[in-house]
Amino acid sequence: MSVSSQEAASSLDQRPGYERSQTDKKEIRSDTEAIAYLNDEAPSLAVEQDLGVTKIEALYLVFGNGWKLWALWGSVALIACAYALSQNTTYNYEPFATSSFGEHTVLGTITVITGIMAGVAKPFIAKLADLASRPWALTFSILFYTVGYIIVAASRRVSDVAGGQVIYTLGNTGIDFVVSILLADITSLQWRGLVTGLYSLPFIPFAFVAGDIASGIDAYSANGWRWGYGMFCIMIPILIAPAIGILFWADRRAQKVGALSLASSTYARERALTGEAPVARTRSATCLYYARRIDAVGLILMGFAFGCILTPFTLSTTAQGGYKNPSLIALLVVGGVLFIAFCMWEWKVASHPIMPMRVFNKTFICAVGIDFMYYFSGYLSDAYWSSWLYVVKDYSDKDYTYILNILTVGLCFFGTVGGAIQRYTHRYKYLQLSGLCFRIIGMGLNYASVNGSFNDATIVLSRVFISLGGGISVISSQVAVQGSVPHADMALAMAILSLWTSIGGAIGSAISASVWNRRVPAALESHLGGLFNSTELAAIFGDITVARITEPRNEVIAAYNEAIKPLYLAALITSMLSLVCGAFTTNFFLGENHNDIEQKKVIKIRTEKEVAPEILAAKAREIEEKLAAEATAARS
Repeated sequence: MSVSSQEAASSLDQRPGYERSQTDKKEIRSDTEAIAYLNDEAPSLAVEQDLGVTKIEALYLVFGNGWKLWALWGSVALIACAYALSQNTTYNYEPFATSSFGEHTVLGTITVITGIMAGVAKPFIAKLADLASRPWALTFSILFYTVGYIIVAASRRVSDVAGGQVIYTLGNTGIDFVVSILLADITSLQWRGLVTGLYSLPFIPFAFVAGDIASGIDAYSANGWRWGYGMFCIMIPILIAPAIGILFWADRRAQKVGALSLASSTYARERALTGEAPVARTRSATCLYYARRIDAVGLILMGFAFGCILTPFTLSTTAQGGYKNPSLIALLVVGGVLFIAFCMWEWKVASHPIMPMRVFNKTFICAVGIDFMYYFSGYLSDAYWSSWLYVVKDYSDKDYTYILNILTVGLCFFGTVGGAIQRYTHRYKYLQLSGLCFRIIGMGLNYASVNGSFNDATIVLSRVFISLGGGISVISSQVAVQGSVPHADMALAMAILSLWTSIGGAIGSAISASVWNRRVPAALESHLGGLFNSTELAAIFGDITVARITEPRNEVIAAYNEAIKPLYLAALITSMLSLVCGAFTTNFFLGENHNDIEQKKVIKIRTEKEVAPEILAAKAREIEEKLAAEATAARS
C-alpha cells in the first residue's frame, strides 16, 4: 500500500535525530518527487544528498539485470580476492620488519598511530565518496596504498617503516571502506549482511595460502618481509582497475542519459534552471567549498588531538623519566586542549560537521558503543598476541601463520553465516547478542591460556570462539547503522562508526603497548637477570626472534606469560560491556528497503528494457520540465 510524500515526511519527523522545521518539511516533500521513478510508486522520503550519492543511485538505473550487472559484481569479487590476500600476509610481517632494525617495541607506537589514521581517514573518505564519487575515492585510496607499501619495502630505518605504514593505512582503509559503502549502496537490508559476509569470504582460502607464501619468500627472515610488501604494490592496482573502470563508465553513462536527474531532484532542479550541471567555481572557491564540506579543520583537530593523547602511552617506557618527561606532559596537555577545541568546533562552528547530530539515533549510539568496546577489548589482548605466541610456542613458520589466521578465517566464515541468518529471519538484534556471548567465552579461554591452561587446544578454541562471536557482531553492527539512517547519510554514519571503533582500538593498543613495554622488561629481569646483563636483556626484549631462541626456554616463557596476563584479564572484563550496549538496539525489520528510514526506497534489479537510454532520457526530461515549470510559477 502506497503512502503519500507528506506522510513520508511526517514519518521522518518522528525519527530520532531527523527533526525538521516547517520550511525543511516543504523542501523534503518537493525533493522526493524526482526519485519516484526508482520505485514505480509513491515517492519516498529523502534528505539532501551530495553528488556522489546521486551518482550511485543513478547506477540503479544504468545497470539492468544483464552483463553490466555481472561485470560489476565480478569486479567487486576481484577486489575481495586482492584485498584478502594482501591482508592475510602483510599483517604478519610487521613484527619482523620492526625487529629487523632491533626496534620491536616501536610496534605499539605504529599500531596506535595507524589506528588513529584509520579512524580519521574514514570520515574523509566518506565525504570524498559523497562529494565526488565512489570511483574517485577508490582511485585516491589505491594511490596511497601503493606509495605507502613502496616506502615500507624500501625502508632503511624503522622510521621509514612507520611512515610507510601511516601512508599505506590511508589507502588500505580507503579501499576497504569504499567497497563497503558500494556494497551497502546496491543491496537491500535483507541481503546486506550476507553480501558483506561474502565479500570477506576470500580471506578463508587465502589464509591457508598465506603460510606457503610466507615460507616461499622467507618472509620472517631479516629482509624477506620486504618482498612480502613489495609484491602488492603491483598486484593491487592491477586487480582493482576493472572495478574503477566500470564505475567511471557508469557515472558517464548516467550523466549522458539523464539518470542523475532521476536520482536527485536537487540535481534535476539545477539542470532545469541552468540547462546544465551546476556552474563551476573558481579554484580558490572550490578549495574552500570542499574544505568546508569535508570539515577539514575538524579532521585535523581530531587527528592531532588523539595522536597527542595516545602516543605518550607507547613512549613512556623509553622516554627519560617516563610520564614525568616534559615532552610527554606537553603532548598530553596539547592533546587535551585540541580535543576541547575539536568539540567546540563541531558544536558551534563547523557547517558540515564530521559527526552531525541527526545521525545519532538510539540504534546508532548503541552500535557505536558495541563496536567501541569490541575493538578496545580486542586490541588490549591482540596488539601483542602474535608476538607473545611466537615467543612462547615452538611453531613452524607455516603453522604460526595458520594459527594467526584462525581469527581471520573465523570472522569471515561466521560473518557470512550471520548474514545468511539475517536474510532468513529478517532480524539482527538477538543474533548479535548471542555472538557477543560467544566472544566473551573466547576471551575467557584466552585468559586461561596464560593462567594454567597453556596448551594448543585452549589457544585454538579461544580464537574460534572470539571469531564466532566477532563475525556475527560486526556484521550486525554494520546492518544496524546502515539501516538507521537515510542513504544520503549512510557513508558518513558508517565512517563515524568506524572512527569510534578505531579510536577504541587505538586506546586499547596504547594501553597494551604501555603494559607490554613496562611489564615484559621487568619480567625478563626477574626471571633472567642473574644470567644476562642489561644490554643482553634489552636485545632479547627488542627482537622476538632472539627471545624465542634464548635459554633457559622455560624462564623466557614464564616471563612473557606473567607480563601479558593483566592485559588478557582486562580484555575479558571489558568485552562484557558490548553486551550491555547490545541490549538497547532497535530490532527493526530487514526487508527490501535500502534502510529503515526511507520506507519507499526499495532496491530492485530492473530489466534491460527499463534501463534503455531513450526511456531514461525521456523520464529525465519530464522531471526537469516539471521542476522548471514549478520554478517559473513560483517566481510569478
